[in-house]
Amino acid sequence: MSTASSASYSPPGVLQPIEVLDHLELSGSTTGAATSLKMSQPTVSRRSRILINDLALKPRPVKALQALRYGETPCLKLLRRASQWHRLEAGAWRLGASPWQLPVLRSMQGWAAVPLRFRHPLAWRELLQAHAIDGALISGLDLQLALPEAFETTSEQAVAPIRLWQDCLLHPLTPQRLGLLLPPDLAEPPPSWETVAVPLQQSAPGLASLVRQRQWLSLQAPRGCQEPMAWGQWLAQVQRPLLAPRVWAEALKPHLVGWHWWPWPDHEGDQLWLLGLGEVWQEHETLAGLPALLAAAIRRFDAWGD
Repeated sequence: MSTASSASYSPPGVLQPIEVLDHLELSGSTTGAATSLKMSQPTVSRRSRILINDLALKPRPVKALQALRYGETPCLKLLRRASQWHRLEAGAWRLGASPWQLPVLRSMQGWAAVPLRFRHPLAWRELLQAHAIDGALISGLDLQLALPEAFETTSEQAVAPIRLWQDCLLHPLTPQRLGLLLPPDLAEPPPSWETVAVPLQQSAPGLASLVRQRQWLSLQAPRGCQEPMAWGQWLAQVQRPLLAPRVWAEALKPHLVGWHWWPWPDHEGDQLWLLGLGEVWQEHETLAGLPALLAAAIRRFDAWGD
């Protein structure tokens, strides 16, 4: 599989406005897009405004199950296809995921860095169908709530085969062991009906559901909690345990002095899935080996089997 570091890819001038708009959609703000693109906020605002006006894009109300603030037009979709094709031919792939997976993605060659956010599976699919991303790394806990009919399997089936979700493919990767990141005053998990911190439920419904199954109450993080520093500041304030995989707990520890990881002893995990648009994955060899590479990278960061 062809690979390239995220720093080695630069879109040609004619496609740069699409790159700006995509980062605006993925980050949710001109400030976030400016940070990821290493541009000034006024530059991002000006360039995106020109493209939005030229293509007569209309802003949409922000909803949990939607991702595109400016909708989609046939012209924009074709421009995004051109941008995607050029990027993938250069060996750079754009994968969306929650901030939890940032350490994993940073460790991999070929990832074209984009802003990461907690999103509902339907929102990730919308971004894929618009060709704003090439794939999405999705929690199985979220998928089972959004797509229960696709997960009616026997208990003996440890790893499910590739599944279809409309025009998308779901590739099974590997389970990520879950646990709690505990504040200094807690040596073990809290008793029933105590609060446990989770991401906003409308973006990550599976974790809130799992908390309820464990007979805890969920304390949902503010919408602005995306990056490790913001999470660290919020958790330091509320002093409540966080339900998370190890990779995210390790990313938060530098921002939370004295906090410690408590893995669940029953090895319960979150089966991760790679969502891809079927027609795109059939066209580009760059994506062919991605599921296996991702699974290997995730295992390197995980505590599964320790």
